[in-house]
Amino acid sequence: MKPLLVTITVVLGLLGAGRLPADALLVIREPWIREAPPTSDVLAGYMIIDNTGERSVEITAITSPDFAHTELHQTLVEDGIARMKPVGILAIPAGSSRILEPGGMHLMLFNPGRVLHAGDTVTLVIRRRDGEPVTVTAPVLRNIGSAASHQHHH
Repeated sequence: MKPLLVTITVVLGLLGAGRLPADALLVIREPWIREAPPTSDVLAGYMIIDNTGERSVEITAITSPDFAHTELHQTLVEDGIARMKPVGILAIPAGSSRILEPGGMHLMLFNPGRVLHAGDTVTLVIRRRDGEPVTVTAPVLRNIGSAASHQHHH
């Protein structure tokens, strides 16, 4: 069962003379943070990022004032063992999407400033190389379906 998630459209860049530059639009869909046990110091975040513009966008970080530290990670399977590899830059070519999802590219959120429960929200700040940071609000959701197994981040 898939949760009901909010789609958030975010405009990056500056508006000039009343028009939107063709390369300035990112659409953030279905952002969410997986609820973790109250004693956990690591949570995971997911979303879909669409680049509807005409130029590639490079996301340099996704940060949060709700956590001490965040990292973008890619899940890699080596010799049958899933390992996490930090990702420095998340490039999104023009007209394409990047999916942050369980078992693939995802956001790791370390040392929350408060215990987070399903129904709470988390502030995420998407930072790109060439421009304005964008703030997104992501709901905290209980483990859902196959997404429930993301326990290998200890």
